Amino acid sequence: MALEQDIANLIDASNNLTTIVDNKIQSIDARVKEAKTQVDGYINQVNGFINSQRAKQSHFRLTKNQALIPNADNSFPLHWSSGYVKSAKLVETVSTGVEANARSPLAREFLRAINSDTQYFAGSFNIWELEYQPNRGGEQKNLYAYLMYQYFRRPTEVTVGAIVKHIKGVVPNSYWCQGLKANEEAKLCGMYIGADSRNTYSHCHPYVAGEGRPETETGIIQVALPAVVTGDVPLDKAWGQFAYLGDADQAAFN
Repeated sequence: MALEQDIANLIDASNNLTTIVDNKIQSIDARVKEAKTQVDGYINQVNGFINSQRAKQSHFRLTKNQALIPNADNSFPLHWSSGYVKSAKLVETVSTGVEANARSPLAREFLRAINSDTQYFAGSFNIWELEYQPNRGGEQKNLYAYLMYQYFRRPTEVTVGAIVKHIKGVVPNSYWCQGLKANEEAKLCGMYIGADSRNTYSHCHPYVAGEGRPETETGIIQVALPAVVTGDVPLDKAWGQFAYLGDADQAAFN
């Protein structure tokens, strides 16, 4: 009987210990979960602050003629190089000061892309339509083509963007066409580029990956307000017309 009692006592002690350990584990888990919730809250606050500051930074344009004013013979936007664009035409001038309902559907579509479908906005700009080759053509038909571009210096992080609408053909990507898709309304496209050096440069040309396609199979997009600007611009809410010191192109609309 004594042995049986000792065994019973051991079992009770073991059960009690298990209960104590389980309670401690639950208590520790609860405290860990509470601490994790607090840490997540701090992280969210920090991320929220960082994101709010992105939109508050000053951004300056590194490329000219964001409004896409035409050159002397009206054949192409001034200061922009053509790349493998076969033809370009000025589709429409979107003017500030016009009642929204008095504008064309295309103008309103482009303005909606940057939350500016209002009577007044930063300044008038042009929408251009570009017809481009699917590849470089001839003996280079197995190489990608690229669209209009400018040379720009990269002294710091930059953001490239534009309002773009795909009409037909191979969909360009990268630079101011990054994120473009077929069969969508005009949208803000673009990308952030980090700085690996303070003394580098680039050319902001989107790529057309139509290697091997017939040269007659051209593509068409419409574009407005392309630019390369300094810093990390949150493209979901902060694109517009950026200042470029010394660039008087906008005076043509004044």
